[in-house]
Amino acid sequence: MQVDYFTYTLAEHWVCALEYGDADNLSKTEERQLSDFLESLPGDAIGWEYGEAPRFAVDEISGLHAQCVDCKLFFPKR
Repeated sequence: MQVDYFTYTLAEHWVCALEYGDADNLSKTEERQLSDFLESLPGDAIGWEYGEAPRFAVDEISGLHAQCVDCKLFFPKR
């Protein structure tokens, strides 16, 4: 199977919620933002790969500046 990916710039604090489904430390607003983001992703996604070099940037989920990593979301090539 061939795969492709999208790259997102996401704040580090989203990684735990994305990887493990652990949203315990998120506010209700953040939970809603994450839910909206997840609904916008391809339904046939395979998984994530998270960058290891955080940088100060605009988080694509909240639109706020934060320590972010580049995250790749893999899905089957169409």
